[in-house]
Amino acid sequence: MTHDKAAVMGARLDAAPEVVWRAFVEAEALAEWYWPASVEPVVRSEPRVGGRFGIEAKGMGFSGEYVEFDVPRRMVQAWRWAGDDRDSRVTVELAAAGGGTDLVVTHDLVDAATSEMYRAGWESCLARLPGYLAGVKAAG
Repeated sequence: MTHDKAAVMGARLDAAPEVVWRAFVEAEALAEWYWPASVEPVVRSEPRVGGRFGIEAKGMGFSGEYVEFDVPRRMVQAWRWAGDDRDSRVTVELAAAGGGTDLVVTHDLVDAATSEMYRAGWESCLARLPGYLAGVKAAG
């Protein structure tokens, strides 16, 4: 089985890169948008190179380590779904664009079937991000 596939997702977000960055690294923020509140996610995050992160909820979860940080432009994570026996890689890239942020998430070092599953999962998660960011903007 080859692990040379990637799921790549992009979005234009109506928030500054610094705000989007915090949404990806702060445990409280991740708990608000990454998975639905109905699954009662428990999030931990040590946002620094070598820091650990993870989300667990109702029998599912993932964890990993922050490998690279270029605040607020790029982060790379060694990422492992609970029960898997190998790490994959998640790269989050942010670029200021038109008063907002262009986001690209690349989840790679996986096989083709896993790539498609992760793409669907990320698309579901990322669909909640604009609503979270709008709430941050309104509260800010």
